[in-house]
Parts: sequence; C-alpha cells; structure tokens
Amino acid sequence: MKAGANHTAFQVSIGGALASSKAAESRRQLLQLQVELDMDGPTAHCLVDLADGSPPAAGDPVEVKLDSGGGMQTVFTGIVAGAEASPTGQRIVAHGAFARLGQTEVEGSYASVAADFIVKDLIGKAGATAGTVAKGPELAAWALHRGPTALGHLRSLALLCGAGLFADGSGKIHCAAPKTGSADHSFTFGETVIRLAVQQLPPAFDSIEVWGEGAASAKGADKAHWLSTDLSGVSAKACVGADGTVQTGKLGERPLRLREGALRSGEAVEAVAKAWATSLAARLLRGSIEVFAAPKVVPGDLVEITGLPDGHAAAGLLGQGRQLHVRGVRHVLDRQRGALTRLSF
Repeated sequence: MKAGANHTAFQVSIGGALASSKAAESRRQLLQLQVELDMDGPTAHCLVDLADGSPPAAGDPVEVKLDSGGGMQTVFTGIVAGAEASPTGQRIVAHGAFARLGQTEVEGSYASVAADFIVKDLIGKAGATAGTVAKGPELAAWALHRGPTALGHLRSLALLCGAGLFADGSGKIHCAAPKTGSADHSFTFGETVIRLAVQQLPPAFDSIEVWGEGAASAKGADKAHWLSTDLSGVSAKACVGADGTVQTGKLGERPLRLREGALRSGEAVEAVAKAWATSLAARLLRGSIEVFAAPKVVPGDLVEITGLPDGHAAAGLLGQGRQLHVRGVRHVLDRQRGALTRLSF
C-alpha cells in the first residue's frame, strides 16, 4: 500500500486554550482526538485528551480543525460537557448542537405548511442553525407539545420526509434527502483505503404504503378538511428493487404501512412514499471504510471507491461505480496510528 499523507495539521480550541500542530501557537499538548458525526442517533460529539493543565469549564466553546493537505477544515463545533482526570492528563468531552436540541422542549402549532418550515422553526427555537433541509410534504396541521424534546420532534419529521438528520463540522443541523449525482469524494483501493467492509443487506421493508385523510384529491383543496370514506385519493405506494431502483405505484413483499392524518392530498402522500423509498434505496449497501484523514467528508456525502481488483470480494458490489451514502464520520488522531477517518454507511 502506498503511503498516505505525511502530516495532518490540527487546531483544537477549547475555551481560551489552543492545542496546535504548530508549536509556536500551541498552548496545550494534544495526546488524542476523536470526533464523531453520525445520522444514526443522531450524534455529534468530540473526545480530546490533553496533557496536564487547567481544566476547561462546562459550556466553554470547542472547535476542531484538521488539514490533510487541502487547507484547514472545521470538523467539529460544540461546547464542553465535562472533563475528567486520565492517567496521562485529562479527557474532555464536548457535545455538538444535538445536545441543545435534546434539552429543549417546545410548543407550537402550524397549519398548511410544508414540513421544512417546521423543521427550520424547531432548529431556530432551540438556538441552533439550520443547514440543508428537505422540503418534505405539505401538512394540513401539525402540533408540537412538551414531552418530546425539539430533537424528538425533529426525528419524527425527518422520518416523515425520508431525510437524514445530522450535524456538520460547523455545527449546522441538516435534515436532508439522500444525495444523487456524482460522488463528492473518491478513495482508491490500495492507496488511501486502509480497511473495507461492505455488504448488501435487504431492508426490513422493501416498500411503503402511505395513507392520509381528507377529500382534497377528490373534491378540491377547499374540501381538504372533509373526512372521506374513500381514501384511495390520499394513498400512495412505492417500492425498492434489489438494484436500488425506486418504483412508484407498486408494493413489494414486505411493505410498511404509514398513516398520517396531516397528509390531506394525493400529492402529499405521493411525496412521502417516494421519499421513504428513496431513503431505503440509499441504505442497501452497509458497512464502513477506513481511510487516511479525510476532514472534508460529512454525513450525507456520496463516496466512491476506485481501483478494486476484479477478483476482490467487494468488486461485484462496488466495481461498477456504485456509490456509498455516508451516514457516519469518525476522525481519530493519535500518536500510534496518526490521523484516520472511518466512514460508515
């Protein structure tokens, strides 16, 4: 395997202290660093091991930047959640914006809005910043009540939109549909890929049937509030083929049935069915790869692996230019292995 980047520069700012790969500006010694951003949770946290020194206060700002050759990239933004003594110094735990969302309870009601309006409003009410947000279906009415936190409500809306909920390195919260198009990042087998584990797994559901309420589709938008005995106009289907192809108007062998009274039109249920099926298609390939430091990758990105030998076990899955949808990113920097990035799918 060819050698990776010779050096990964770093800047870890905690409160007023800075640990840096540049000795002239560094005030603390970094022993180990781990940053994790993940849709499955969702999660945004950071672990920093420093040599002896004054511990930071809870709530102090934390920012982590890495540079593997393309300029400094912010890979984490958050606040100190706690610090504890370790055998070699101290370990600092920092949380990203999801912690704030998980601690905030909200109340509110909405009428005749798209799901993205509610998502952005929720993020703003919790004091966070919204990034990319999928529009989602039109909702006749939606209520937010105390009990579930802002994060709980966001997770429900993301599921309804078939979107992934994640934070980026700058701390923005995204509720985004799976990307399409060309890959955002390319890694070469035998050069930048250190470990590879990937498999194709059938999802628990291979299709979805969505049911709404109301008579808008049959009687017109001004009759959307009517409850109809014939719900065929507010139902939709979509399925996912073994190759990831999404087909609307059809059910598979293992359908999921979703009922949501806030969906009052055929367009709304069709949007949800297609979004759910597209989300399922993005998760047919599961696994992870480990590469030399890749600070530009964030959850939601598309990755391709090139240079796989024809006889490699993964060539049948990835050899035709098939892309992987990144769900989790973990950056690790330590003295034993250097700087590595683990991408999970």
